[in-house]
Amino acid sequence: MTRDTTETLRTATEADLDLIRIRNEAGIEVSVLPNGAIFALEHTTDGRRIMINQVLGSRIGGGLGRLVLRVGDPNPAIGIIAGSGARGMLGGDRDRIVWQGATGGVAHRVTLSLHPAKPLWFWRIELTNNEDIPAHCDTVFMQDIGLGDRGFLANNEAYACQYLDHHVAPLPAAGPVILMRQNLAQGDAHPWVAHGCLDGVAGFATDFRQILGPHHRDRAGFDLPYGANLRSERLQGECAVAALQSLPCEIAPGQTVSRTFFGSYSPDHPAASGEADMTSLEDVRLASQAFEPRHVALNPIARSVVEDAQPLEVLPMSDADIADRYPERTHEERDGEELLSFFVPAAVGNRHVVAAAKDRRVARRHGTILLSGESWLPTDDVLSLTCWMHGVFGAQLTLGNTSLHKLFSVARDPYNIVRSTGLRILVDLGDGWRHLTTPTLFEMGLQDCRWIYQLADRTITVSTTVAGEAAAQVRVSVDGPACRFLAFGHLVMGERELMQAAPVEIDTESLRATFRPAEGQIWHTHYPQAAFHLVSSTPDSIDAIGSDELLQDAPVDRAGEFIAVRSHATTDFCLSIVGSLTSREEADALAERYSRGVGDEAIREETAPFWQSVTPELAFGGGGETAEAMTTLLPWLVHNGRVHAAVPHGLEQYTGAAWGTRDVCQGPVELLLSLRKDETVRDILIEVLSQQDEVRGDWPQWFMLEPYSFIRDSGAHGDVIIWPLKAVCDYVEETGDFAFLDSSVGWRREGGLAASDQSSPVVDHLERLLAAVESRFLPGTALIQYGHGDWNDSLQPVDRAKRDWMVSSWTVALLYQQLRRYQRILEKAGRGTPAERCETLATQMREDFHRHLVLDGTVAGYAVFDAEDAAPEVLLHPADQTTGVSCSLISITQAVVAGLVTPEQTEHHLNVLRDHLSFPDGVRLMDKPVAYTGGVEKLFRRAESAAFFGREIGLMYVHAHLRYAEMLSELDDAAGFWDALAVINPILVTERLEHAALRQRNAYFSSSDAAFADRYQASAEWDRVKRGTIPVEAGWRIYSSGPGLYINMLMRHGLGARRSFGDAETAPLDLPEGR
Repeated sequence: MTRDTTETLRTATEADLDLIRIRNEAGIEVSVLPNGAIFALEHTTDGRRIMINQVLGSRIGGGLGRLVLRVGDPNPAIGIIAGSGARGMLGGDRDRIVWQGATGGVAHRVTLSLHPAKPLWFWRIELTNNEDIPAHCDTVFMQDIGLGDRGFLANNEAYACQYLDHHVAPLPAAGPVILMRQNLAQGDAHPWVAHGCLDGVAGFATDFRQILGPHHRDRAGFDLPYGANLRSERLQGECAVAALQSLPCEIAPGQTVSRTFFGSYSPDHPAASGEADMTSLEDVRLASQAFEPRHVALNPIARSVVEDAQPLEVLPMSDADIADRYPERTHEERDGEELLSFFVPAAVGNRHVVAAAKDRRVARRHGTILLSGESWLPTDDVLSLTCWMHGVFGAQLTLGNTSLHKLFSVARDPYNIVRSTGLRILVDLGDGWRHLTTPTLFEMGLQDCRWIYQLADRTITVSTTVAGEAAAQVRVSVDGPACRFLAFGHLVMGERELMQAAPVEIDTESLRATFRPAEGQIWHTHYPQAAFHLVSSTPDSIDAIGSDELLQDAPVDRAGEFIAVRSHATTDFCLSIVGSLTSREEADALAERYSRGVGDEAIREETAPFWQSVTPELAFGGGGETAEAMTTLLPWLVHNGRVHAAVPHGLEQYTGAAWGTRDVCQGPVELLLSLRKDETVRDILIEVLSQQDEVRGDWPQWFMLEPYSFIRDSGAHGDVIIWPLKAVCDYVEETGDFAFLDSSVGWRREGGLAASDQSSPVVDHLERLLAAVESRFLPGTALIQYGHGDWNDSLQPVDRAKRDWMVSSWTVALLYQQLRRYQRILEKAGRGTPAERCETLATQMREDFHRHLVLDGTVAGYAVFDAEDAAPEVLLHPADQTTGVSCSLISITQAVVAGLVTPEQTEHHLNVLRDHLSFPDGVRLMDKPVAYTGGVEKLFRRAESAAFFGREIGLMYVHAHLRYAEMLSELDDAAGFWDALAVINPILVTERLEHAALRQRNAYFSSSDAAFADRYQASAEWDRVKRGTIPVEAGWRIYSSGPGLYINMLMRHGLGARRSFGDAETAPLDLPEGR
C-alpha cells in the first residue's frame, strides 16, 4: 500500500487570518493580524466599504502602518511598539486593541480605541521608565492612507495616492494636523481623514518617500534616531502616509507619561480641506478624555521568520572585479568615481547592469517585465512576471490574462517595506535567516534577470529566466561555501489575494506543488483545465516544501497563503514554475521536462533568434553619442513595446490586461509596421475592428480579448472612434494591401457585451465609423463633439453639457488628417464614391476649423459653443479668460502634421511653441498648469483633482513629445528632431541635462516630471522648469504606446526606412555631426 504524500490546501481568504476586530456604531472597523500589523482600517455605511489605510497587512510580512518609540541617550534604542513590526503582547476587546512590550528600558502599552458613536479613534501610548536614570524619548506615528474602495486601491495604490490632497493646518494646543481628502470620487463621495497628536507635534511627513524611502530597500527598521526630526514638508507623492512625530519628553525613573494620536474620518467631504475643518476637530480633545482603561487579555505577538530576518549586507564590487566580470562596457554612469550603471554586449542587443548605490538613490525602483514565447498579441500561453532589483524574483507571475490569472502577488510598495509579496528568498549563512534584498549588481536581459550578492567569503547569484514556452526558472548558485535558502511565493490564484480559496496540492515526495483556480471563479469558468506547477531540478538540495508553516517562528497549521521551499546547505538550488491554461497534460509535460533540468543558457539560446528577428540594425550615417545611445536603447524599446501589446501592463501600472483602443492603434501598429511584421498588424486590425458596436458604430475606451471580451469600458473619449481609421490607413499606406479592405470582420452587439453573428468587409466597418462621426458633428458644423475627452486625459469636462457643446481642435485635426488619408487610399483602390464623400467632409471640416477654432491667427485648444449660435468661447488660447492657459501643444502639432495650416501659420505656431511650450527636457502639453484649489473640480476632472504633479498633470508627456518629433520630421528639421529624441532617451537625458534626475536607463519613461513637492509649488515656481533649476524625474515606465511610437520615429522618420504602398523608400533625416 503506497503512502499518500500529497496534501491539498486552499489559498487563504480573509476568514483564515485570525483577525482581531473592533467596530463602533459610526461604522469604523479596525482589524489586526496576529503579528500585530493593521490588516485594515475601514468605514462601512449603506453597504459601501472604504479602506482608510492603503495596503492590506500581511500576517507574514506585516504592513505599512506602525508606531515607533525612539529613546535617546544614555541607552539609545528604536522600537516599533504597535502595528507592523511590533514585538511583545497583543489583545483586543470590543472597542480597543492593545499592544504591550518594552524598548530600551521603557515599558510601553499602546491602546487603539474607537469612539462609541463617532468616526473617531485614538492611539493612547503609555510609557513607563523602568531604569534608574531619566529616559528621553518621543514617538513617531505612521499610518498609510488610501481612502478608497479595496478594489480601487489594489488596482493601483500609486494612482490612488496621486489624488489624495494633503493639507496641513495647526490645531490649538496640538500643533500640525494632517488632513487628507480623496479627490477622486468613490461613488459620489470624497472620503476624508485627519490625523494629529493631542500632546503636540515636532514634525510631520505625508509620503513614505520622506521617511522609509529608496534607502530603505535594503535596510531594516526605522533608522531615524532620537533627536532627528521629520522635516515637516508636505510632499504629494505616490505612497501616502500621515506621519507625526510627538514632542520629546523626559521620563523620570518609575514615572509614566502618555501621548495620544487621533484619527477622525468623514465619509464625504465635498469641499477642499481648510480652516473650517479645524473647528470641527476642536471636540477631539474632549472626546479623548472619555477614555477609560480596561483589562484586555493579551497573548504573545506571532512573529514570522520573514519579519525577523534582517537584510543581507553585501559588499560593493571594485572596478577591477567589475572589469574582470564585464570586460566590455558601454554608457558607464558614474557619480564622481562611483560606478552606478552600465551596459554590456549580449548575443542579442545588450544587458543593463545596475549597482546597489544607484537603486538606493532613485524613487522608482529598478525592474523589468519578462515574458515567454514570441507572440505580439495576448495569448493563452504567454507567461509573464515582474522582477524588482530589491529582491523580488518574480512578482505578478501570470499566464495569459495579467490581471485575472495571477499566481504570485504584486510587489505593491516601492520602498520594500513589506517583504512578503511576490517571490522572495531568504538565505542562512550560519547565523540565521536574512533577506536577499538589493544586490551588489542587478543585471537585466531581454529574457532574464540576475542578482549578484558579493560577500567577503562567497558570491550568491540568483537568476530568473523565462523560456520560449510557458515556463520560468529561478536558480540560486553560490561561488564559495554552501548555505541554506528559503524561497517563498505569496499566492493569489486570481485577480487579488485573499479573494478566492483556490486548491493547492503539495507533494512532499515528488517535491511538486500544483495550483489550480477555484471552482466558480471567472478564471475556472473559462479555463477549467488551468494549472501551474512548481518543480525543482535539484531535489537533493531541498529540505522541505510546504506553506506558511515554514515561515513561522512557532509551529502552525498549513494555511495556503504562501508556497515555501527550504533547502539544505547547498551551492545550487533551482525552482521552475510552468503551466497551461488549456491542458493539464501539457502542464504535466512541462513539469516533467523542467524537473529533469533545463539550463538557463539553453533557454536564452532558444529565445535569442526571436529577439534577433525583431531587433534591426540601425544604419546611422555616422557615429556619435546619439547614434550609440539609440542603438543601445532599441532592443529595450522593442521589448517594452511587446509587453504593451502582448501582456498589457507596466512596472507602475501593473493592472491592465486590456487593449486601449487608442493605444493599440498607435504603439503596436506603428512598431510592427516599422519592423515589417505586416501579418501581425493585420491580426491586430481585425481584432480591433471586430470590437466595433454594430449599432452605434463606435468602440469602447478599452476592452479585454477573448474569453473576457465582455469586460470593457462602457464609454470612450470623443477621439477614440478615429483611431481604428488611422490604424487602417497606416497599414494600407505602408503595405499597399488594398485587398484588406474587403476582408470580412465581425462586430459586437449593441453595448459590446457579446459578439454579433454578423460580419462585414472592412470598408463597411469604416463606413459605419464615418456615419457615427457625422452623427456627432456639432449642429451646423463639421466639427466633432468633444464627448468624454480627448487624448489629454486630464482635461475631461466636469460639466456634462460641455461634452455635447465643446470641441477639441486636436480631435478635429486628427479626424481631418485621417479623412484625407483614407480618401487617397479609396482613390487608389478605385472606390470613387466613398472617396468623394471623404473629400467633402474634409473640406467642410477645414473651413469650420478655421472659422471657429482659429482666433487671431492662433489655434485654440478648445472651443465651447452654445445653443444660441453665439461665437464660441475659446480655451487654451491667448484669449482664454477662464483657465489662464494660453496654448496647447497637441492642437499645434496635429494641425501642422494634418496640413490644416499654411506655411505662414506654421511658422507662427512654431514660434508659439518655442516661446511657450519648449523646455529643456521636452515640450509641455500647455504653457502652464491648470490652477489647483485643493482638488475640487470646476472645469476639468483630473487637471483640477490630481494632487500629484506628474504624468499628464506635470505636462511633459513623452507620447505627445514624440508626436512633436513627428511634426519636426515632416518639416525636415533634422537637428530639432534628433534633439527631441535625445532628451527622452533614458541614457542620454541625464548626460545632456544637469537637472535630469537619475533614472532606469533601459526602460521607456512616459513622462518627465518636475520634482515639485505639490501643485501649489508647481504653479508658484513654474519658471524654474523653463530655467532648468528644478530636477526632472522619470515617470511611469514600459506600459505605453510610446515605445512603439519611439521606434517609428527612430526608424521610419529618422533613418527614413519606410514604405509607400508597399514600395520601399529611403528618406533619412541625417544626424548632425558632433551629436
